[in-house]
Amino acid sequence: MNNIVFEINGTGTHNRGAELMAIAVSEQVRARYSNPTIVVSSRFGTPADLNRYGFRATWEALGRFGRLKTFARGLAWRFDANKASPASVDVVLDASGFAFSDQWGAQPAELLVTKMSRAYRKRQDLYLLPQALGTFEKESVRSAVKALFARATQVFARDSKSLESARLIGSRTEVRQCPDFTVLVKPVADASIIVPEQFVGIVPNIRMLDKTKSGESYLGFLRAAIIQVRQSGLTPAFVLHDAEEDRKVIAMLGADYAAIPVLTHHDPRVLKWLLGKASIVIGSRFHALVSALSQGTPCIGAGWSHKYPELFSDFNCSDYLVDDLDDHAKLDYCIQALSTTERRSEASARITEAANGVKSSAEAMWSLVFTRIEERRKTSLKARAG
Repeated sequence: MNNIVFEINGTGTHNRGAELMAIAVSEQVRARYSNPTIVVSSRFGTPADLNRYGFRATWEALGRFGRLKTFARGLAWRFDANKASPASVDVVLDASGFAFSDQWGAQPAELLVTKMSRAYRKRQDLYLLPQALGTFEKESVRSAVKALFARATQVFARDSKSLESARLIGSRTEVRQCPDFTVLVKPVADASIIVPEQFVGIVPNIRMLDKTKSGESYLGFLRAAIIQVRQSGLTPAFVLHDAEEDRKVIAMLGADYAAIPVLTHHDPRVLKWLLGKASIVIGSRFHALVSALSQGTPCIGAGWSHKYPELFSDFNCSDYLVDDLDDHAKLDYCIQALSTTERRSEASARITEAANGVKSSAEAMWSLVFTRIEERRKTSLKARAG
């Protein structure tokens, strides 16, 4: 029963959040199967990335309108030992994070339905792992997501608002709530990185410039945060969770902020370790916040969708989420409230207690998924034998 092929969907856009989710899935698969094959998108990253995590890339790639792309090298890929045929996959575990909603339109759901409707994929089970879902007010989005849910074996919503949106679709496929599963990823230390003492990790997110009403308000929020951190006697340091894109945000802040240390790493597990070393994290990258909160690090957050308030609620620290980017008084209050060791310890204890519950829920989700996978495989094998 161990020669099973898993595909992690949702890895087509290569950023640290997607990579962290792929790592989280692979860790759980390998903990239960002695010799699984784990397949990711052909666009996951470099060959070095694939080798680092022991992944194989599929030669299947979807074009803009869901057409199968093989390219001139497609036939050669089929005979490449490092590539995997999509027809060999047994189970697809979707880790899109946040793709199926009005904000992203109908295309993400349409593409996945198209992919899973191919003749060689009809026997493959599809599990939509915990992710943010909805809203689905646009008819095109609602129709596409309803078709996706109908194709899925199991759907998990990451929070209560996502669960509500998913249930309004009216699909017969069971929908359950479970928090983000990357909480179970273990951090990895890197002694070569010089970590500042008592530093506050500032984690920018370029999506805050195009997903919020005013990009300038977000830049003002970051500037105000850095000023208040310094006034509190702490040291600001940028932690880049997506080094390529988010470095642009730092440049936009201006010359006065150019000397602030920048910490980053190609491995999201090392980034998680860095965030765990921070006294406080002020962030807008969802999975950076998850990585910090899951280690009990107090966080001050600002976001652009319902997944941020739901996350802070999961970790019992909603009072540290800044809803209005122009509310610098709330931001200052949060930083001052966490500026002493005693107050940070109190906040950390509260967050850690909540984190233990979140981790237990994630472990229960995986037990359910793997139990269902084995039950369906046994049923399928019996049917073939009969």
